[in-house]
Amino acid sequence: MNIDSDYVNSNSTSMDSIDLPKVESVTISEDEWIELTITIQELVNDILEENIIRISNANVYKEITQAVIDVLFETLAHLFTEEDEIFEDIQELAEQMVEMEIERSDIPKRSLTMTLDNLEQQTEEVKIQLENTIEQLRNIPQPQQKTTEWYQFRYNLISASNLWKALGSEAQRNSLIYEKCKPLDIEKIEQSNGNVYGSMHWGVKYEPVTVQVYEDMYQTKIEEFGCIQHPKYNFIGASPDGINIEPNSNRFGRMLEIKNIVNREITGIPKTEYWIQTQIQMETCNLDLCDFVETKFNEYEENDFYEDKTHDYKGVILHFVERPEIESDILIYKPSFPKYIYKPLSIENKKKSIDTWVENIKNEQNEDNYALFSINYWYMEEFSCVLIERNRKWFENAVKHIEHTWDTILKERVDGYEHRAAKKRVPKINVFMDASSNSYVTNIQKKQTACLIRLDEEGNIYNKEDS
Repeated sequence: MNIDSDYVNSNSTSMDSIDLPKVESVTISEDEWIELTITIQELVNDILEENIIRISNANVYKEITQAVIDVLFETLAHLFTEEDEIFEDIQELAEQMVEMEIERSDIPKRSLTMTLDNLEQQTEEVKIQLENTIEQLRNIPQPQQKTTEWYQFRYNLISASNLWKALGSEAQRNSLIYEKCKPLDIEKIEQSNGNVYGSMHWGVKYEPVTVQVYEDMYQTKIEEFGCIQHPKYNFIGASPDGINIEPNSNRFGRMLEIKNIVNREITGIPKTEYWIQTQIQMETCNLDLCDFVETKFNEYEENDFYEDKTHDYKGVILHFVERPEIESDILIYKPSFPKYIYKPLSIENKKKSIDTWVENIKNEQNEDNYALFSINYWYMEEFSCVLIERNRKWFENAVKHIEHTWDTILKERVDGYEHRAAKKRVPKINVFMDASSNSYVTNIQKKQTACLIRLDEEGNIYNKEDS
């Protein structure tokens, strides 16, 4: 079992395995050594216990180590100068001592890198408890998705994905309060959800693909549970990407949270906001473990897809759009969400098999008044899965801040919230002229764009090559 983030586990379990820097010029008495180790133990425990809320910080172990290094330098300053090579040895000593104290602590590690080899077998008692918890989650009544009641339900919650702002900077907290105080505008939300070109939509589009890969990779089954309201703190809501429901899997009862990365590096270290999100989800659903999965997908042309022999996971996504209604010979367009159909991994990636599958899906969707807009060929470039354990002590400290923020939201929905709005900075439009008297403009403000789709007489997407 390896610990990710900035902490690496080893077999060090006692002070006997901690060595002083191997520098002959350094001499320290046994009493001084004992006093030093006690000071460091107290320092680490203070950070972990009294400032437990900071454990959400992705760099928390580096911060602890640096604090210990500062103490070591201060204590041993009389033994060396800044030019001595001992500085590196002191840093190594600090890392060893922090490692030992974290191992001794009863606070869960921030996250861990797991393999199938070191998963513990679940007892029958644990499985029964998990089965009961999952069944309870299934039976929680919820409004139907995308209805007015559903939007209203979510409006009166702070979702796990946004809750980190309540624990962030003053500007982030202001942003959360402002967004939750604004009157609910369902039409605007639906228009935003219909945008298929942003990074957020990319994540939504590829979430089912990640589930397919995860299920295949770990031989398990994932089920969605919608938006769950916390049983005690009814202002907290969580929408986990899924829960493992395969009883024969060692991951049974484990939550799944997915992030499909577009343009940043996957480090295996959950960002602060993502770690907080998983903690809130586990608390809300009363589960103790969460697999945090990050993936990176790319798309390529059809020919490249069939020629590609290097990627283990690749597939096809069909993008459908709803046909307009016809009233009095007039086409009536209405906002609609993109509809995606995903090729099962069990269908082989050969052209004949895929063409047959595409044709069958087109016929099925045609009956529901949907037209095929595009065929997307994808491959998975990167996959990361780390385990995050439920940290009850962290939640006990964090929920007080969350509740205070919610009380502020309720108050300012009545008294006024406009003062929370961020100050808008309008970029200055600059006009330049080059030596040839050609002028060009920079910093032009972007406006919303619309995608126009041409349909043929039968209501299908118009293809010039077919005409």
